[in-house]
Amino acid sequence: MTAPLHFATTASGLIPGITTALIAVLGFAVGYVAYRGYRRNESLPMLFVAAGFLVAFWTPGVLFGGFAVLDSAATFAPGLRSTVRTAFALAADLATIVGLCCILYGLWTPRR
Repeated sequence: MTAPLHFATTASGLIPGITTALIAVLGFAVGYVAYRGYRRNESLPMLFVAAGFLVAFWTPGVLFGGFAVLDSAATFAPGLRSTVRTAFALAADLATIVGLCCILYGLWTPRR
């Protein structure tokens, strides 16, 4: 099992880090705008859309920061490096799935 691109640690690891940060910032911006729409209209489906964007696109960016710290600490235990990489990749994928399910639920919920 290989780690997703945003958890790759190569000599050119700067580019995946920058793209992950950009995705996190844009996901946060879209989630914030959706949250403002929820506050303005008090629409519960819009709250699910806002939460979905935050979870799907902001959480992997936060996990990437944690991964960078723990990956450098894992140099002392080489067997731990692959475990850390796999755990963070799985957590990022699960966060994306949960966020997209929230967005889908928010878009699918009938408006009242």
